[in-house]
Amino acid sequence: RFSTLEAICKTLDCQPGDILEYKSDGDT
Repeated sequence: RFSTLEAICKTLDCQPGDILEYKSDGDT
């Protein structure tokens, strides 16, 4: 699961934490 997240981060050139925060903001 984290390997996929890491791959996305490499593609988007961002940090895993940024994606986690983005998903958290989307849930609320």
